[in-house]
Amino acid sequence: MQKATIVIPAYKPIEKQLVPLTEALLREFSVLLVDDGGGEEYAPVFEKLKKLGARVLVHEVNKGKGAALKTAIKYLKATGEEHLVVTADADGQHTVKDIRAVAAKLAKNKDKLVLGVRSFKNMPARSKIGNSVTRFFFRAVTGLQISDTQTGLRGFSSQLFDKLVTANGDRYEYEMNVLLSLKDWRIGFTEVPIETVYIDGNSSSHFHALRDSFTVIGQVLKHTAASFFCTALDYVLFFIFEKYLTPEWAYVCARGMSAVLNYQLSCRVVFNSKPSVITAISYGLLVIASFSIGAIGVWFLCEIGVPSLVAKIPVDSVLFFANYFVQKNVVFNNSGSHEDVEE
Repeated sequence: MQKATIVIPAYKPIEKQLVPLTEALLREFSVLLVDDGGGEEYAPVFEKLKKLGARVLVHEVNKGKGAALKTAIKYLKATGEEHLVVTADADGQHTVKDIRAVAAKLAKNKDKLVLGVRSFKNMPARSKIGNSVTRFFFRAVTGLQISDTQTGLRGFSSQLFDKLVTANGDRYEYEMNVLLSLKDWRIGFTEVPIETVYIDGNSSSHFHALRDSFTVIGQVLKHTAASFFCTALDYVLFFIFEKYLTPEWAYVCARGMSAVLNYQLSCRVVFNSKPSVITAISYGLLVIASFSIGAIGVWFLCEIGVPSLVAKIPVDSVLFFANYFVQKNVVFNNSGSHEDVEE
């Protein structure tokens, strides 16, 4: 079996945790550490790790976990060789046994991202709640059934290097952004159950969960802002057109004009895409479908006595969520789901 390289980003590591872990790993793997700006105070720790046989890359200043992982990937990529890589944390949360299990799984799934996932049953209550919230939003946004979105124990081969170095973020958000990009990259994933280990009660984990939740729903918030702006324009135009047209035609005309602006905002701002003929046609078909459903909905509610301006509210509320998921998974994303989850 090809020998894996264990990549460990470390910022001001605790010697009694990192040195024994590295020493144990070196019996089976190559170890590549990134000193992420620890400075002279922590230089002796990394010198000791070098003497044990580990390779050490150095950031002169702290750049963040994401930047450290990218530095390691770029270093390995520059060798021109094929690599199996497992990333682990420097604080002792990942055991040698679990790192070995992820490496073994990776050897059989080189085209996938391998995730070492913890059991929620063994998590402290606040961590369980935080992780559950993040996982809920992640699944709602991506449709991917990833069990543990906050795990740092991950495996990947050199086949994924080009994608991983382009992911947004230089700090902790990088790992979440990688997961959010899996569908766009057309990269699958597989999971390996691992031990749930917490150091010092995992006192800051709920902050990570809150941060990751905002990272996940950021796209939804941008979609909401863009939709709110276009909806405001839509209402103004609808109010004007209703003086001259029937309610259903006023709806269609107002929505048509605001749809042009909405396409540009959705494409460029929300989904970070570039306008193209395919996305324009797909978006146009979505608009036509929304036109039809919206016009019928407004007409029906008006027929039963609901004021036209009021009738737009429930119709647009339903269409808002439907449009987001269609845009996310169809219009601005050609990829399908590539999941491989093991219990």
